[in-house]
Amino acid sequence: MMAKRSKLVDYGHSEGEAVEKGTLFVLDSFEGFEEADLARIVELAETRRFTKVVLFPHNEKTLRTMGEDGVSAFHTRVKHLMYLADDSPSTLPIVVDKWEEKRKKYTPMELIVRYFEESYRAPYFLYLTDRYANLFSTFASFEEVIKKVRLVIDRKQGLLPTSRLDEYQSRWDYV
Repeated sequence: MMAKRSKLVDYGHSEGEAVEKGTLFVLDSFEGFEEADLARIVELAETRRFTKVVLFPHNEKTLRTMGEDGVSAFHTRVKHLMYLADDSPSTLPIVVDKWEEKRKKYTPMELIVRYFEESYRAPYFLYLTDRYANLFSTFASFEEVIKKVRLVIDRKQGLLPTSRLDEYQSRWDYV
């Protein structure tokens, strides 16, 4: 029989409900991203009790490699995101991460996730559009990366998940 262990707590402490903490990363071009898009993401983050929202725009080279042409300059998209983040009524911290600005070349997903691990608090949730999630599942590093993160997929274009994404259905959900 095991002895009962005492636990010291502060006066007035009560066992609260389990809180899911973590960081929600939004990876996108953010071309055409508006206040309503940010409000939807912030509402999701507040509902799921994330500690922070990080908007992570890709540089032009990464976007071209992913098949997105005709996007605004990186600094223009960042400036717009910073304006939206500053105007947001949310009390949740919203960060615009400009790390890709320094690279000026294609940035692979595994390198992005490694950067997140070094810079932000775990667990990690990637908010991706359905198109981006399907594209991500075709990357060679997908199996390595999906074990470190969970995906929150926005059904923006109504696309079905790829078979490779389906294999890891326990690691993602739709919003």
